[in-house]
Amino acid sequence: MITTNRRLRGQALRCTLCGREILRGEEYWSCNGHQACAACLPDLARRELAPCREVRGREARL
Repeated sequence: MITTNRRLRGQALRCTLCGREILRGEEYWSCNGHQACAACLPDLARRELAPCREVRGREARL
């Protein structure tokens, strides 16, 4: 938490996906080392959930 507070005081917080600055008061998501702005949240979700992805008709067969 201290590291995050220092970062906010000294440096701009940027979305690691698009590079846009995340301004004070804006919501963002932090997951597995990525900080994503609201616009990039769907991309982050797709990346993080990629291992869970399935295609109907191609389900894993035991």
